Order: sequence, then structure tokens, then C-alpha cells
Amino acid sequence: MKIIPSIASADQLSIREEILRLGSWKKLHIDIEDGNFVPNITFGEKMVRGIADIFPQELDAHLMTECPEQYLKLLQECRVKSVAVHLETVRYPLTILNHIMDRGMRPALALNISTPAEAVMPFAERIDYVIVMTAEPDGRGQRFYPPMLDKIRSLRDFLPPQVAIWADGGINEANLVQIAAAGADTVVMGRCVFGCEDPFKLLVRLSI
Repeated sequence: MKIIPSIASADQLSIREEILRLGSWKKLHIDIEDGNFVPNITFGEKMVRGIADIFPQELDAHLMTECPEQYLKLLQECRVKSVAVHLETVRYPLTILNHIMDRGMRPALALNISTPAEAVMPFAERIDYVIVMTAEPDGRGQRFYPPMLDKIRSLRDFLPPQVAIWADGGINEANLVQIAAAGADTVVMGRCVFGCEDPFKLLVRLSI
């Protein structure tokens, strides 16, 4: 199981210090939320560039936005290696997946809770991974939603083995084993990581 910390869950008034708490951890997840596709607003261009300057290791981006294509140039310039866009926001998914690849980044699709696993099938040969959202802005703390384990199992059954499955949302130590058993190989963890005293030590322990 690979674990990627999400900087959106860090103390936003102390981003530099929060990133430094990750030590030499090899990867960081950037959620870009525009206040339209999801209620929250996270990072603009200056902050994304600042994060890239502070964190020298690999970056990936999750575009929770109405117009994901407008961010691709910025992400390429910030040496982001992989980009996930929400299937619910794009009229022609193959077009934006091709644009991501043309910029030298790995393409991925993300699925909200209400989007069935089967929706990703037409694009399975064109993506590196799929993000299964395991929580949503529910007004109750965005807690992990257990029925998404079945979605992960369904995706693992029909996706080619080279397509990774990520889980993202409300994940903590208590549900890691269930998520791995369902077939996910990567989890994005935010509050669990940045809410602890030593994020790097926690990440190392959970990855063993």
C-alpha cells in the first residue's frame, strides 16, 4: 500500500512548516478545489508554485474543478508528474486525458461517490490510475463511506492490472486494511497525517 499525504489538510497558515514536517517523504498530493465543483477553495497558482518550490520530490494533482483543462500548463510548469480529473466535469474525457499525456504527465480519472465504477470502463486503456472518492462534502466531517469498498472491488475486477486504484477521503489507520483488501494499492491521507505529531514517522510506520 502506497500512502500519499494531501497538503490540503495541512495547516494552511503554515504550509512551509507543514511540508517540512514530511521530511524526505517521496510524494505529495495537491488537491485543487475551485469552490464550484466542490464547496471548498484550496490553492491558486501562486500557492501551487510555492508548494512546488518547497517540496523537491514528486507531486501529483487532483483537479476538483469545473474547468480542469485550464490548470494543465501550470501543473506542467510545476513539474507535477500525474493529474487526475473528475469524470463528472469533462464532456470529452479522452480529449483532456490526451492533453495531460501531451504535457508529459500521467493521466487519471477520479470518481465521486455517486458515479458508478462502470463509468470508467471506456477509458481504462488511457489512464494510469483511477481515484475512488471514499468521502464527500457531507456536512458531517467528510467521513469514510464504507460502500465504496464495493466500488474498489468492482474496479479491480475489470480494470487492466497496470491501472492503479487510489482511495481518497476520510481514510485513517482503522480502515487501511479494508481498503487494501478491496484492491486499492494507493491511499491519499490528509487529516490523519497532518493531525499527528510527526507526519513522517507515521507515514513510514503505515507503509511497512
